[in-house]
Amino acid sequence: DKAPLSKSLLLVPSAISVLLTLLFQHYQKFFAYNLQAVKEDFQIWRLVCGRTICLDLKDTFCSSLLIYNFRIFERRYGSRKFSSFLLGAWMLSALFDLLLVEITQYVFGITINSLPSGFLGPVFALFVPFYCSIPRVQVTQVLGHFSITNKSLVYILGLQLLTSGSYIWILALSGLVS
Repeated sequence: DKAPLSKSLLLVPSAISVLLTLLFQHYQKFFAYNLQAVKEDFQIWRLVCGRTICLDLKDTFCSSLLIYNFRIFERRYGSRKFSSFLLGAWMLSALFDLLLVEITQYVFGITINSLPSGFLGPVFALFVPFYCSIPRVQVTQVLGHFSITNKSLVYILGLQLLTSGSYIWILALSGLVS
């Protein structure tokens, strides 16, 4: 209720992702987040396409659930301020993606040609205000020692998303930093 941007970010990229995976598989190459094509061939459009639509359905599902949980920020800040936050986080995380890939190549000698695609940078950026401004309320305890809170599911989804790919840690780090 009263979160139109979150609803559209939940429905439109998810529907496109499902369509690309099931029906239009030959168009998936246009939505790949290929950094080599961006750097060498100056295909800047790949930054837009590759950073908005997930090509993996598991990433789509996890990021959709996280966007659904983070709709509280759109309700708190308003749609305009929330969209400004997402756009700023999206642009900064794109810059940090490129910087982290170059640093990884320079320090470790690992060449990274492509990263997982999707709206993952801003999703990981939303963990910072979630951690800082949403209070932790204990729901129950498991085995007497482990507390289950209202934030546990969100952190578990973030961890699932973080472990879903080999270089997704670059997207997560750039999102958190942005």
